[in-house]
Amino acid sequence: MKLSSVLKVQKKSKQKRLMSLLFSVSGVLSILFVIITFYGTQAGNFVMSVDYDSFKKGIVLSNSAYLEDPQPRLMTNPVYGARDMTYAWLKLEEVTTTEGNYTDPDYDYVAYTFYLNNNGFETVDIIYHIRITESYKNMDKAIRVLVIEDDIKTIYQKPDAHDGSVPINYSIPLQQTEKFLSDTIITRKRIQNFQPGMIRKFSVVVWIEGMDPDTTDDILGGMIKLQMNFSIDGDK
Repeated sequence: MKLSSVLKVQKKSKQKRLMSLLFSVSGVLSILFVIITFYGTQAGNFVMSVDYDSFKKGIVLSNSAYLEDPQPRLMTNPVYGARDMTYAWLKLEEVTTTEGNYTDPDYDYVAYTFYLNNNGFETVDIIYHIRITESYKNMDKAIRVLVIEDDIKTIYQKPDAHDGSVPINYSIPLQQTEKFLSDTIITRKRIQNFQPGMIRKFSVVVWIEGMDPDTTDDILGGMIKLQMNFSIDGDK
């Protein structure tokens, strides 16, 4: 089952905006005005799915910790106007305590909390991956993808471009990240011995990191598609 989300930056003339609080302290945040559009009437910002064979064996997703209305697929609501921002502005407590979509009243970014459940009769190993299915104008270089799996936070980013001898130095240190596994695979993880009745909580967050040196005018008009998939890796 191929499911994807579409992240598109609309073309727009250069505009400047004042980020007074942090900009006055650091002077380094990008003041590029970036508009993100997720398009397609059936496409959310981020799609989570269980493949068909795994769903038949009872591996399901739900917005609710009580596993109401289990589904093979969940998706976030579209976000139509998101500016570049930074990790410190994320409201992670609210994200992780809100089932399903979380909408920040101050900033626009992808934020969704859901539950993976073994509703079947077999103990299995689960593998999941997040994959970039399409990228245009280097949007993959500017985004951050945060996965919170049972309270364990991991931020993923594409390695910064440099000549190999001089590493990129950020004016303000950012949170530690893991690098994408390849140009198309963000991460691949395994959940071992996922027993019947077990539940695992996930929150996923995606934003354009304004302090990243790759967040420039060059990404205007860019687009990226992301896909997260869960599947059984053999029977126990």
